Amino acid sequence: MARSVRLYSPAQFEEVKTLVGLLAKQSDLQTADRDRLNVFLQDVRLTVREDRRRAAGAARLRMASS
Repeated sequence: MARSVRLYSPAQFEEVKTLVGLLAKQSDLQTADRDRLNVFLQDVRLTVREDRRRAAGAARLRMASS
């Protein structure tokens, strides 16, 4: 099971998503490199979603225990 470790802020992940997306669209990249960037971008997107989900769950737990 994949597990995310938060090393960066959500804003930094958003910036990485944007930059990797732009880089993956470069026409002079070889297909294999473009594919690797797209796989990495999918992983970053998943990490952002999981971190948001985890944060929302933690917030609900804090409110329920109050």
